[in-house]
Amino acid sequence: MTRPMFTSGGTVQAGDGIYLERKADQELLALCQAGNFVYILTPRQMGKSSLMVRTAQTLASQGIQSVIIDLTQIGTELAAEQWYLGFLTLIEEQLDLETDVEAWWESKAKLGVTQRLTQFFQTVLLKEIDKPVVLFVDEIDTTLGLEFTDDLFTAIRFLYVARAHQPEMKRLSVVLIGVATPGDLIRDARRTPFNIGHRVDLTDFTVEEAMPLAAGFGLSEEKAQRLLGKVLAWTGGHPYLTQRLCESLVNEWSGSLGEADVDRAVGQTFLGERSEQENNLQFVRDMLTKRAPEPKKLVLETYRQIHRDKVAVADEEQSLVKSHLKLAGVVQLEGHHLKVRNPVYREVFDSQWIQDHWPETRWQRLKPALPYIAGLSAVLFGVTGLAVYAIDQSDKALKAEAIAEQKAKETEVALEQSRKNETAAEAAAREAQRQKKLAQTSASLARRRLQQVNTARKREVLEREKAQKAQKLAERRQREAEAQKSIAIEQRAVAEQQRIAAEQATAREKEQTIVARKATQRAETQAKLATLKEQAASGLYWLSATNPTFGFVLAIDTMNQSQSISDVEVVAQSVLLKSIQRVQEIKLLQGHQAAVLSVSYSPDGTRIVSGSLDNTVRIWDAKTGQPIGEPLQGHQNTVWSVSYSPDGRRIVSGSSDNTVRIWDAKTGQAIGEPLQGHQNDVYSVSFSPDGTRIVSGSRDKTVRIWEVGPESLTRLACDRFRLHPLLHQPEKVTSDPSIIEAAIRSKAVCKQHFPAWDSYRASQPGFPKWLFSRFQQLLADWLNT
Repeated sequence: MTRPMFTSGGTVQAGDGIYLERKADQELLALCQAGNFVYILTPRQMGKSSLMVRTAQTLASQGIQSVIIDLTQIGTELAAEQWYLGFLTLIEEQLDLETDVEAWWESKAKLGVTQRLTQFFQTVLLKEIDKPVVLFVDEIDTTLGLEFTDDLFTAIRFLYVARAHQPEMKRLSVVLIGVATPGDLIRDARRTPFNIGHRVDLTDFTVEEAMPLAAGFGLSEEKAQRLLGKVLAWTGGHPYLTQRLCESLVNEWSGSLGEADVDRAVGQTFLGERSEQENNLQFVRDMLTKRAPEPKKLVLETYRQIHRDKVAVADEEQSLVKSHLKLAGVVQLEGHHLKVRNPVYREVFDSQWIQDHWPETRWQRLKPALPYIAGLSAVLFGVTGLAVYAIDQSDKALKAEAIAEQKAKETEVALEQSRKNETAAEAAAREAQRQKKLAQTSASLARRRLQQVNTARKREVLEREKAQKAQKLAERRQREAEAQKSIAIEQRAVAEQQRIAAEQATAREKEQTIVARKATQRAETQAKLATLKEQAASGLYWLSATNPTFGFVLAIDTMNQSQSISDVEVVAQSVLLKSIQRVQEIKLLQGHQAAVLSVSYSPDGTRIVSGSLDNTVRIWDAKTGQPIGEPLQGHQNTVWSVSYSPDGRRIVSGSSDNTVRIWDAKTGQAIGEPLQGHQNDVYSVSFSPDGTRIVSGSRDKTVRIWEVGPESLTRLACDRFRLHPLLHQPEKVTSDPSIIEAAIRSKAVCKQHFPAWDSYRASQPGFPKWLFSRFQQLLADWLNT
């Protein structure tokens, strides 16, 4: 069954939505987008029309209007007027122009064809279409048999040149497509040749470009690719020959296809008698013989040199013969030399074919008549002998005849002179009659001319009177126009004054609006600041009351709302930070049990922190040298580095257990979970100057920066109080609407910073007593400031 992806008739690349892109696709698209003039002049069945349609579709998606004209649609058995009107009608139909092209064309009948064409594009097409327009003209080789199409290409050349001084012409570009050379387009030697635009070459498919065709064989990927490689080895990637051979394989060979099947398919499709039926091979054959330029022998002679491949044949752009061979498609340029395009062409148009089609010499044309010539020669020799005797007798008779003829001539001369005299008299009579008629005609002509002069004088008088009346009317209208102009100037001055007054009023109104808006913003800010302070005070009250949880909820809500007010944000964050940094009481323990590897002073110099090989961190009184509290336990291996935060409230440590820990400097309690990420011992740790980040260095060759600012602390606070009923069912805990509203907002803040907050559970939810006293102190300090 034929697979639809192989297309060997009509547009080569139009099968089953499959389109094989080549370098020319991007090149043509870029040139059209840039508004350039382009020509694609290549052999038949190379995919020119497919490229044109594909490019036009892409341009349309980008807002560039395209017009596709197939010149075969117009026909060739037409007069020049009909042909050009048909050309413009196709443009009118595709662009849906409002202008009646037929009427427009007839209204310009007094102009030449070239001028009418250029005016159409300038005054009609570009006036009605405000987008870029690309005009694709396909099958231009159909014009080679017409005597009047030089005007078309001359007009196109003018449109290109006019772009230099008429910028609007740059919106129009033309793409010429067909089987011809640029020199074929304008054949009149008196006109400038067609030497404009960019040339786009259509090359054969490469292996990579043709690879999608392998899917049509119905084989495994590896076998299909090998089979396609064998096909390309025969066709050289020629678009038509490649698809035709693939189509023949899947149509005529069933079962599992092999590389040997390709050779058999080539023989049955292109070689022998089948070569006479293939339209592509017929085109090449005609280009080498019937359509070859004179002398035709030179075309076959050049092709024979290329086919023999004994001596490299260099390409010459100006050579008519070599350009014709390239246009036939039978040869192509490789480097700087011409080669036979592919093995199929080499086999079909081989040495024997060249010899069979070699033009006949004069000797070859006479060779079939040689037997007849020999017979005639024998007869001629026999007749010659008889002719000698006849000639001798004939001489004697001729002498006697000559005497008689002399006398007859003398008589004839006398008669001839008499006839001449008679003829001269008749001629003189005829001349006199002719002169008489001529005089009559001249008189009649003079009378007609006199009448014309009189008529012209009368018409001139009438025209002069009309001109005088028109001048008076124009002068009167000019005076009226000047009066209207003066009135308009006065009105314009009044309108300008009113406009200036309106603009000034608008400016004052805008200024007042801005002042009012700023005042409103200041009032809103002050109101919000007062509300936050009131809420903080309420939180302070609840912290010291019997149910301090209310105060904690209000503290979280206050910090969240204060983020939009810079004056309050820092203080609110500090309150929350301080409220969660002490977790348990200090207990006195003994000193380190192993080597001390790192020490650091607190910023105020009253404390010393140390890290030891015994996996602990200790805090010491810098004045007495006595340990303060228990060792800070949590690390599972040697503590290599310790450091105080800039405010002295936190300690950071790095350990051989690959973690970084943060401690409350006053209580010794670990803050949050260890910071995990390093893959080896952490040798060095330090706080940033603002205390919001920690930097750590590890044996794993990395440096890591950790965020320990307000957002992280907010998440920690929410984690510790996530199960209290006030945050889940506040209406069951209190009837105070402000507390309920704050609890709802605090829960939303917690869910924002801790996505798993709802589902997370702990075994001992609770609130240490120190937290509420700490809130009370911090909020009181802030309210006082």
